[in-house]
Amino acid sequence: MKKIIFGAAMLVCAAAMVSCGGKTPSGISKGSRSKMDTLSYAIGMNIGQGISGDMPEMKFDAAVLATNAEKALFDKGMKSEDAVAVLEEFFRNKRPQRLQKLDEQMRERMKDTTAAPIDPKEVDIFESDDERREVSEAYGADMGSRLRKSRLPLQTYWFVRGFTDSYSGGETVVTPDQAAMCMQTYFMVTRPAENKKASEEWLASIEKQSGVQKTESGLLYRIDREGDAAIKPKATDVVEVDYEGKFRDGEVFDSSYERGSSTEFPLNGVIKGWTEGLQLIGKGGQVTLWIPSDLAYGTYGSSMIGPNEALEFKVELLDVKVGNEPAKTEAPAAEAEKPAEEGSAE
Repeated sequence: MKKIIFGAAMLVCAAAMVSCGGKTPSGISKGSRSKMDTLSYAIGMNIGQGISGDMPEMKFDAAVLATNAEKALFDKGMKSEDAVAVLEEFFRNKRPQRLQKLDEQMRERMKDTTAAPIDPKEVDIFESDDERREVSEAYGADMGSRLRKSRLPLQTYWFVRGFTDSYSGGETVVTPDQAAMCMQTYFMVTRPAENKKASEEWLASIEKQSGVQKTESGLLYRIDREGDAAIKPKATDVVEVDYEGKFRDGEVFDSSYERGSSTEFPLNGVIKGWTEGLQLIGKGGQVTLWIPSDLAYGTYGSSMIGPNEALEFKVELLDVKVGNEPAKTEAPAAEAEKPAEEGSAE
């Protein structure tokens, strides 16, 4: 269900478009009606096409969905956990049962050679307008929350317009091919290049700070607490840590402290920067790592991490277990250098 929500957005901006390709990923803004933002429009348009094409039986209230997506992009409106609860109940329980019933009806209809076949586009899976509104609100809130976490430079006016134009099946400002070219240029060329340049400049400034050291691989680190030098992990060991991960601008994207639970994993099962950096301290130690993208999530990024993103981690080494013991939970950085599937972030 989560893949359906966000998958269509993370495809791929054409120079022929009005204002696509040269914008720094600086966050969400309202945008101006008088100046088209093609990237935002194309992403909204792509999501609208994806939803209507993948789930024709889901006759969402497009206005409610779009309004709540916009609210969530600004971190307002329906709480994320409330939206997820509504969607899980509907997509795990109600929708499968209703689709099964629909399938049975279609099979029965096929037995009658005189009856017209059921057109999926004419099916409405919602049983009431109240249910339609509730699910539309939750779907929009969840979609907006995921897009916000992707750190795309969206202008909400043009994103919403692209979505509503496309989802309604009406005339769009750009063609589907133009929208696809627009996103391809942004995701494959513009965004990676911008991130690479900004990350290199950021790491160069970090390297000049007092106490920061650099390894041959390019990893920057500062040992905040040495720990027990007699109990240092090897790459094949299992470690237990508390950690906090930040983007260049200081925004925290992942934290075991916030969850209130440490994490345990094989040290050779995470990104290279973690594997190298944690071997620099002993049990009880703490290190701050500034990790170049080639030692983190690489040119593709992950569900939450953009392409060519350098990252900062504060890590406390709580325990070291010798050998390849089973991990308690998967490490936060375990998807090193894998292409982002959908941008979820999940």
